[in-house]
Amino acid sequence: MTEKTTNQASWQDKMAEKQKILDQSGLWAQMGFISNNEIDCEPILLFQKHETNFYPIIVEAPPADFIRPKWDKIKHVWIDNDNASTSSRLASVEKTIESVRQNNVMVQSENKDLKNALSNLANGQAQMLKLLGAATSPKANATDSTLDGGSTNVQ
Repeated sequence: MTEKTTNQASWQDKMAEKQKILDQSGLWAQMGFISNNEIDCEPILLFQKHETNFYPIIVEAPPADFIRPKWDKIKHVWIDNDNASTSSRLASVEKTIESVRQNNVMVQSENKDLKNALSNLANGQAQMLKLLGAATSPKANATDSTLDGGSTNVQ
């Protein structure tokens, strides 16, 4: 008989052991996983069935393809702390940062163009107001001697 060798992570081996105990014994109701600052992922057996997570116990099993799973308390998802996974996430973040930088340069250029267009529009409106003011303001006739610009209460 040949032995089957696998490269399962230690958390998966422990999970398989706990699953055997869970299946064979009536004492345990469910398997959970401890994940906190000290422990990344440790399978444990629970006496009661739980539908939701309660810190530091997670009732949702990590994905089987994770090498070093750890529960992200902020996002409420399992993440893989494996070096290969971390480096691929880092590469993804670097691409995102570069994309944001390029978008920032484009937005700054568009913002400058918009400021120039608004400045030109404001200058055009100021010139139009001057012309409208000159066209609509009453002007005194220089040849009329009765218009002296004096008092309006003259008898």
